[in-house]
Amino acid sequence: MKNFKRFLVIGEKNIFGMLSQIITIAAEANQTLTNMLDDHKNGITLERGLQTLKGLENKADQVAFRVNESITAGAVSPNILDNLLECVRVADDIVDTYFYQSRELTRMHKAKFPYSEETKDAQWIAIFKNMLELSKQSLTKVQQILITVDLRQNFELRKEIEVLEQKGDEIKDKSFDILYQEAPRMHYLQFYHYSELLHKFDDILDYCEDLSDLVLSIITSILK
Repeated sequence: MKNFKRFLVIGEKNIFGMLSQIITIAAEANQTLTNMLDDHKNGITLERGLQTLKGLENKADQVAFRVNESITAGAVSPNILDNLLECVRVADDIVDTYFYQSRELTRMHKAKFPYSEETKDAQWIAIFKNMLELSKQSLTKVQQILITVDLRQNFELRKEIEVLEQKGDEIKDKSFDILYQEAPRMHYLQFYHYSELLHKFDDILDYCEDLSDLVLSIITSILK
């Protein structure tokens, strides 16, 4: 099986490296959001997490800007330019989504809407942490795809990312069943809050799958 990195020009190698930097930032964001969920009723913890994620989002934006500059400056082969630009957008969107989640958690805490039952609150936190664990695993595999030189291994990693995304879909679907059952006992903002978080956690897993597809498409184009 071909070692695809031998076919990359220097500019393309640098871009793969910078994309890897954004995924590293996303992994930090994942841990920060997990910490916020662990202490989700503590306003100080939530505010600190929000500020940390704001900094991580800015950091990812700066890396994304530099990558886009490198791509548009002609540092890559024209046949993979569009896919590389899309890779940057998707990777940056992952970090943006974590920041959005932190804002949603912080806003809901400040709103002081009572949950119907304490156990239900714990149930939702457990659901969200399960999805974050899947995202953590998926980000690790995306990172491996970006640094791995063995094409066969890359395709195996892509399959594993797909399995994680499917597990996330199953959790999301079952959680929406629970959400609609509980809806009559919820304030409408609570319903929106849980619904929005579920969609966004699922988006992260979707982005990881999309990014792995794009990278493999780029690799395939390079090897043609």
